[in-house]
Amino acid sequence: MPTLVMERAPMPAGQALLDARPDIEVRIVAASTVAALQAEMPSADGVVLGVTPFGRETIAMANRLAVVSRFGVGYDNVDVPALTERGVPLTVVGEANCETVADHCLGMMLSMLHRIAIYDRRMREGRFTDRQFDAQMDLWRKTVLVVGFGRIGRRVARRLAAFDVRVLVSDPYVDREEITSRGFEPAPDLHEALSVADVVTLHLPALPDGRPLMGGSEFARMPKGSWFVNVSRGTLVDEAALRAALNSGHLSGAALDVFLNEPIHDDDPFLKMDDVLLTPHIASGTAECWNRMSAAAVRNAIDGIDGTFDPSMVVNAEVLKG
Repeated sequence: MPTLVMERAPMPAGQALLDARPDIEVRIVAASTVAALQAEMPSADGVVLGVTPFGRETIAMANRLAVVSRFGVGYDNVDVPALTERGVPLTVVGEANCETVADHCLGMMLSMLHRIAIYDRRMREGRFTDRQFDAQMDLWRKTVLVVGFGRIGRRVARRLAAFDVRVLVSDPYVDREEITSRGFEPAPDLHEALSVADVVTLHLPALPDGRPLMGGSEFARMPKGSWFVNVSRGTLVDEAALRAALNSGHLSGAALDVFLNEPIHDDDPFLKMDDVLLTPHIASGTAECWNRMSAAAVRNAIDGIDGTFDPSMVVNAEVLKG
């Protein structure tokens, strides 16, 4: 009987798929640690993986592994080359979380520009009259630069259009015609686009070499008083440079769902900055979205065990050609 190792218990939609396959043994790891995963690898035919690092050493312990299914769309924690060398496909959940992450991005953007979290705290502290009527900014008719025009970036751009926003799109891997056909403006030069954006929002994977996309020179190019949002990957941002741009008053605020260190350290300066809105890497965290992701992740794992992959869900699709 094939064995599916899961880093977290399935949501109802995922469990329903497993209930229909009594021929597959399911094991839930006791703790989300490398050691706990490694203990299960010798008998694992498939893995549904969360955010625990899944490196070469762990992969080498798996003699029967047919698929690694990420519960999500990012895979920074996976040694993809090591999987590819072994001929093991890595799958992601495709569009299962896109709408939810796009919603979260717009929610953070609006809360940041209107300083909703700040005023909520002041209200609870009895500071009703502590109001700054010129400290907020409309989203309406502003210029927003969407960096990355994949599944989530496209949905964010579409939502922004409803606010009569001028949407600039920077993505070197997407044809200008495709961007314009959706009603948005291509921005072939990222640095030039940064210089005219009221808000910059990131929607792209980590860069292959792990370097930040946004550093001191990039933040300096943004107009004084502009705003920054990141719900994609923490490695894309030089956090020290972002703090400097905020502390100097060059940027008015930032909204962050992802960080270089997760969990964020207790002494991280961001935690004491009123002009930074923080959420704990939870942009996809709704009941509906997690149910969709659970179903997609379990389906990918079952497909892998059966040898019937959906190629659109496979990151290292070259292994399917073997």
